[in-house]
This record gives sequence, structure tokens and C-alpha cells, in this order.
Amino acid sequence: MWILVAFDLPVLTQKQRRIANGFREYLKNTGFVMLQKSIYCYYACTKERSDSVEDDMKKHIPDNGHISVLFLTDRMFSMTKNYYGKLKTDIEQPGLFDNLF
Repeated sequence: MWILVAFDLPVLTQKQRRIANGFREYLKNTGFVMLQKSIYCYYACTKERSDSVEDDMKKHIPDNGHISVLFLTDRMFSMTKNYYGKLKTDIEQPGLFDNLF
């Protein structure tokens, strides 16, 4: 099962940017991989693990944030398609499966 976290946090002031960056760091330290600036994913081997990650994440949501958590099966996640415009620069894709096996 994959956990996909998308969030919208205000970044107008230095304090808000610090809070948003702190939440990003929390996600990375938990094992999430950044797909885009405000979209992160995590592979959970079991439903129990995904529930545990979700419960912990709820404790770290900033007061002024909007967080969406999606749960996807391996099959659903494998159907993800990425498209880039003609002026695409080289973007290093995260090795989503590097640390799993």
C-alpha cells in the first residue's frame, strides 16, 4: 500500500516558511519521498503500518495547514504516469523502490 500526502501550507512569512519546511523535513525523516514540492509518498508493507504512519502524521500537521492523505494499492500506484513539457530540465526521479528490497 502507498500513502500519498498532498498539502497546502501558507508560506507568506518567514515563520510560515519555517513551519512548512519543518513539515517537509518531518515527512522525509519518516521515510516519505518527495514527488513534487508538496506531494510526498511512502510505501507501507501492511495496512497496520499505514495506519501507524497516518496516526503519527496527524500529530505533526501544522495548525494552519490543509493535508490530504490518499491510500493507493501497489497496482493503482504502478499506473502513475508522469508527463513533462518540452522545456523539461533534468529532474532526478526518486528511487521509490531503492530502500524496500
